Amino acid sequence: MGLTTVAIGVLATLTAAISPPEPTPAAVEHAAPKRPSLHAAPAGDAAALNAAVARRVPDALAAALLPDAARPGVVFFLKADCQCSRGFAGWASALAAHAGAVAVCTAVIEGSDADVAAFAAATRLSLPCIADPGSELAGAWGVRKAGAFALVEPDGGVAAVWPGISRQGFRDIADRLGVASPLPDDLLAALPGAATAGCGLHSTE
Repeated sequence: MGLTTVAIGVLATLTAAISPPEPTPAAVEHAAPKRPSLHAAPAGDAAALNAAVARRVPDALAAALLPDAARPGVVFFLKADCQCSRGFAGWASALAAHAGAVAVCTAVIEGSDADVAAFAAATRLSLPCIADPGSELAGAWGVRKAGAFALVEPDGGVAAVWPGISRQGFRDIADRLGVASPLPDDLLAALPGAATAGCGLHSTE
């Protein structure tokens, strides 16, 4: 697939549409995030994405998305040249900070290696990311827009896909992971109420 893993390190405040939490040694303090002007994901997208179609992590990506055989994976789909994705990066980093003990969180980002590295640095993305210029993984899983995310079982099977970032989506994934809450209440309340997606991916072309 020509996919390259780019690991980026530190969680801090975004200068883009949404400000993610900044970690402290004992706890996580939260800036009040701003909701970007994005796009509601059509209601039928969730049903279509979770139809009875077997989806799996490709062998070429297994080591990157599921490096720990004991933990499931959470995969976020973003796009390097999408302003919406800059906001989504904050939410992905926030979830990773709270669910990282029980799941491996990774961002799969449409763009070249250089573009993805620049995106991760600009957004201070705290989770590992993979450059996927043609959105091949998104296409294989039926994902059409940035902002979608998926839960992957430790054996590589895709358990569920959400078409966009939302408060309920984060609650759903927390329930599946056995996490009491995906985020502190103040940050969770700032998430969009309806599934919210961003720019279209190359997987739709």
